[in-house]
Amino acid sequence: MFGFSLMKVVFTIVVVLVVWNGFKYFTRMQEQRSGRVPRSKPSPKAPEAPAKDGVEDMVECKACGAYTTRSAKSCGRQDCPF
Repeated sequence: MFGFSLMKVVFTIVVVLVVWNGFKYFTRMQEQRSGRVPRSKPSPKAPEAPAKDGVEDMVECKACGAYTTRSAKSCGRQDCPF
C-alpha cells in the first residue's frame, strides 16, 4: 500500500519541479507588475545618461582599448572617439 516504486518517485519529482517553476514564474510576473524588475534590458548601443548617484558604466575605447566613462575626455590620440 505504501510501497515506493520508480513511477511514484519520478511523478513526485516532476510535480515538485512544475510547482517550483510555476511559483518562480508567478513571482516574476508580480514583480514586473509592481515595477521592481524591468521588462526588457536596454540595448547596449543606446546612449546612457549618468546615474543619479554619479555612477557610470565603463565603455571600451576603440582606439586604445582602455575602459573609460562615456563622459571622459580625449586621451590625446588623434583617433580617440572621446
